[in-house]
Amino acid sequence: MLKTLKRTVRLESDFLNEWKYHVLREVEEYQRLIVNEMIGVILSEGLPTTRKKLHERFYNHYKEKYPFLPSRVIEGAYIIAGRIVKSFRERRKRGLTRKDKPEYKKVVITIPNMVNWRFNRVSVNVLTHKGWIEISLKSTKQFTRYVYESWRVSQELKLRLVGRKVLVWLTFEKEVEVETKDGNYISIDVNENNFTLAVFEDFKLKELRRYETGLGRIVVNYSIRREEITKGHSTKDELIKKKLRKLRERERKIDVLRKTAKRITELARDLKAKVIVGKFSSKAKEKMEGDKNGRLRHRIHQWSVVKFVEMLKTQPIDVEEVSESYTSSTNPFDGKKLRKGKQEVEKVVKVFNPFLMTGTAHEGGGIRVFKVNARYLESGQVLLERDSIAPLNIMKKVDGRVVVFPSTSPNDLRMTVYDPLRGVPVAELKVIKSKEELRPG
Repeated sequence: MLKTLKRTVRLESDFLNEWKYHVLREVEEYQRLIVNEMIGVILSEGLPTTRKKLHERFYNHYKEKYPFLPSRVIEGAYIIAGRIVKSFRERRKRGLTRKDKPEYKKVVITIPNMVNWRFNRVSVNVLTHKGWIEISLKSTKQFTRYVYESWRVSQELKLRLVGRKVLVWLTFEKEVEVETKDGNYISIDVNENNFTLAVFEDFKLKELRRYETGLGRIVVNYSIRREEITKGHSTKDELIKKKLRKLRERERKIDVLRKTAKRITELARDLKAKVIVGKFSSKAKEKMEGDKNGRLRHRIHQWSVVKFVEMLKTQPIDVEEVSESYTSSTNPFDGKKLRKGKQEVEKVVKVFNPFLMTGTAHEGGGIRVFKVNARYLESGQVLLERDSIAPLNIMKKVDGRVVVFPSTSPNDLRMTVYDPLRGVPVAELKVIKSKEELRPG
């Protein structure tokens, strides 16, 4: 199976001279005006947001109104308007909008194909109403790698004026061969603090893995930190803004997700396995607790699933999404509902693992403690670790042949816990036969 990979690179230009700056500023203002007009028309007339319908409705009209503008500027305008309206309609259905229509403020000049722009590795040339403009680009290592490693530039170009410079977004594409072997699967359940994997070979369960991401703890800690910074102060205060900018929550979360996606991609390619991941559904999460902590976990889960799936889809592996409803409350071995009301307190496992000791701590014989939280549900005479249940049930939704675990029973279920940043195992979780074992370790 051929899969097209896409990578977007953001580059900064050299300083623009006065003429180039004013020409691009005029294009920006024209696009702002046109896009906002189109948004109003699409919503008032109830137009679909398909490219063909928008072209039929707007192209000739605006070409007559602004005959001096390049045709691709007008095409870019209705493409942007369609994307904005589509997103607005989806948010309005969920009750997340406050205005009657969206407004296009942060203008990104969009040119949909290479008829009106050219790329020559060191600069881009853009056709405007005043002629061709050359924009010199500052190279980066990432940009150089894509240019010289058989990636091709896609048709769409995006530009944004920032002062006397331009931010340029270039998208590179490459087709790769993705191999999958029938019966090899990796099913993934995404939780706020961990990602749990069930690995199947020839329709048989091979192993259970759990990557401790700690995203939930990161979000909660940063939330507390922001409250401390803003307590008694306005967020418009320049000093407060400066302190908030220094927080690197998003960068830390993205780093953890990227490294976890890398581990899973390597595993999937080695096994030639198809990756199955639970699809986020807001309806499936409506039963979560109504207090602040419950809502916070909901947001963590939503962001983690959506962002993680986006990352996986950009990798050279086959990815499929399935509904994850009821996957954490059903016994995968007999199909019966687990006694969620009897859920016990979390067991905290403190791990002293030599693989996690680096640098001076390792040389000096220091010990690093790695804490693992395990949540257990009652199933017959044993307690099953809750996060190990969901990926097994997700797999059952994809292929019924996996419902039978030839060499596995609830009593034999084991799960290896990994540190995603180093890719090393740190602990093993198993079923518990006595509730007394749930006392914190």
